[in-house]
Amino acid sequence: MNKENNNRTFPRLDAQCPVLYRTANNKGWKVAKMQNFSATGIHMIADEKIKLSSKINIQIKPGSKKTIPGIKAVGKVLRCESIADDKYLISCHLTDVSSGF
Repeated sequence: MNKENNNRTFPRLDAQCPVLYRTANNKGWKVAKMQNFSATGIHMIADEKIKLSSKINIQIKPGSKKTIPGIKAVGKVLRCESIADDKYLISCHLTDVSSGF
């Protein structure tokens, strides 16, 4: 983590685990991989491009990773950039977060 990230109001925490997500265009849940998160955002890698400003529902179910909280969230896609063949880095601003599963 670089110094710029440490100056944020809510610093990003590096953590990898599966993330379930669904946009209005998805009928079912899809799986992505979380790269980092904060109290107001998440970075994840998905197999599909997601339109900017899309509303997104997210569930983090960390399983045995006790250092990552289980959450449900609603957010908005702020960035979607191609990072490899059929892989996209998705940045989301979380607008409604609830904890516990």
